[in-house]
Amino acid sequence: MAEAGQPDRRAKAPARRSTRNRPTDAGLLDAACAVIAEVGVDRATMDSIAQRADTSRVTLYAHFGSRDALIDAVIERELAALTAWMFEIYDNGETMRYGQRARYSIESLFDYARRHPEGFRVLLDNRYDDSHPGRRLSAALEPRIAERLRANYAERGTPLHAGADTLATMLLGISLDIAYRAVILAGADIGAACDLAVTASLAVLRAVDPEQLRAIDTCPPTTP
Repeated sequence: MAEAGQPDRRAKAPARRSTRNRPTDAGLLDAACAVIAEVGVDRATMDSIAQRADTSRVTLYAHFGSRDALIDAVIERELAALTAWMFEIYDNGETMRYGQRARYSIESLFDYARRHPEGFRVLLDNRYDDSHPGRRLSAALEPRIAERLRANYAERGTPLHAGADTLATMLLGISLDIAYRAVILAGADIGAACDLAVTASLAVLRAVDPEQLRAIDTCPPTTP
């Protein structure tokens, strides 16, 4: 205690700031994802995202630096989440029978869409643009599917190379096309869309002739 007449020179502890309402990166990304899913990338503004997050433009810029960086962060998060989900599904299905494994993978893809509709839409909307995250999603998943197809056909005495890549693109495309058109564009029932994707994919797997796939492997490259 300071003597009478002398100032108290003890350092005062700084006042604590409450972090209860301080926005987190995850919360801001959730808000941005919701806005992008609702209005699209081009129409998602910092004002609309800030309003959805119950914060300010200043806060968004402080966390991400720019609108483009915020959009990129949303896309990277959703792409990483869905890719990790599907990779785990592929690993879990390794010991399943061929058709059962295909069904499990497709149903799991649609289950993700059911659980994370906003993130799924962000990835799939306008996915035919080569620079769009939907194409990056396909590029990430197709090699894993092709690898499984090569192993399956090798066990049946039909080694494949490029033919497996083609079939993988076809099978993944079926599920993504149905999800995009039925779930996103038309707002259809996810379960019904999933059943259609399973039926179509299994029909392809049953009907495709391995020799047709091998013919793709042996086709000479075309000259542009």
